Amino acid sequence: MGRKRFDRGGYYADRKENKANAKLERGEMKIRLAQAKATKRKWLAILLGLGIAIYFIVSSGSGLSVLNTIKGFLPTGD
Repeated sequence: MGRKRFDRGGYYADRKENKANAKLERGEMKIRLAQAKATKRKWLAILLGLGIAIYFIVSSGSGLSVLNTIKGFLPTGD
C-alpha cells in the first residue's frame, strides 16, 4: 500500500494546510510568551533598581531625615 498523496477529496491539501496552520500558531504562541516574559523581566528590573536606590539612600544617611518625617506621621504604640 502506498501513501495517499493526491485524492479527489482534497485530503492531502487539507492535511497540509492544517499542519502549516498549527506551525504558525505555535510560532505565534512562542512570540506571545517571549513578550510576556520580557514585560515581566522589565518590571522586575525596575523594582530591583528602585530597591537598590532606596537602600543606598537610606544607608548613606541622607534618607534619615525623610524617614524621621515619615515616622512622625505614623501612630505610636503608646
